[in-house]
Amino acid sequence: MTTRLKTRAFALALALAAAAPSAAVAKASSGAAAAAAARAFQNDFVGLLDDVEKKIISLEEAVPQDKFKWRPAPGVRSVSEAYMHIAFGNYLLTKMATGKEAPADSGYDGNPSKWDTKTTDKAEIKKALEKSFDHVRTVVKGLSDADLEKKMPFFGHDVTARVILTALYGHDNEHLGQEIAYARSNNVTPPWSKS
Repeated sequence: MTTRLKTRAFALALALAAAAPSAAVAKASSGAAAAAAARAFQNDFVGLLDDVEKKIISLEEAVPQDKFKWRPAPGVRSVSEAYMHIAFGNYLLTKMATGKEAPADSGYDGNPSKWDTKTTDKAEIKKALEKSFDHVRTVVKGLSDADLEKKMPFFGHDVTARVILTALYGHDNEHLGQEIAYARSNNVTPPWSKS
């Protein structure tokens, strides 16, 4: 073999050797990206759930115990009832989306009027909220992408579990807004909005 051919062969071998790790890195990167994309909804959902839970719990802690029976008008949920309703919705909508029952120690019985009026005690309400958020988080983290695509009955429609979980997140935010209005009506500023 001539020196020129040897040099070309060596250069080609170096180029192939340099390309091989790049291909492996690219393959690993694409595998990691595919794995992340495969669980994108679950990860995004849990991140959003964590944020709304943090706000709900911090507001619940900021409202004095003597305001938990306050309601803006007769026939409208009180402060405590609205917080308990959030926990109820977390259990109900998780079950509707996945079929997973609330933990036995949750006290969840599927009866909204009984559940919402179960207690006016701040400490008990905080525990009920935290348990309900933990349940949602645990269930969602265990779902596959195929689970999210399963059709479930939802108020007269067949929708995916993903749609019901999106409704759960909307429900939490709806009642967070209600509790913000209640708090401000009672001169309580949401902790995250203080300067």
